[in-house]
Amino acid sequence: MVLLRTFWSKTTPQAFEYLDLHVKEWVLKENVKIVNANQSFGILEGKGGQKEPNIVLSVWYEKAEAPAPA
Repeated sequence: MVLLRTFWSKTTPQAFEYLDLHVKEWVLKENVKIVNANQSFGILEGKGGQKEPNIVLSVWYEKAEAPAPA
């Protein structure tokens, strides 16, 4: 079964670094196999009503099978 996980981030260099780290940690922790991914860019309204540019990353994935015992 293909599942979907969505990540989003502001568009600063530091935010992109954090997004990369967050996605990598999720993939390793959850042992997922990425089937497809895409990104979108848009303006999201934050707390207090301020509008900021954001990137939205959609990742379609499957749970990877556990490795066979040695």
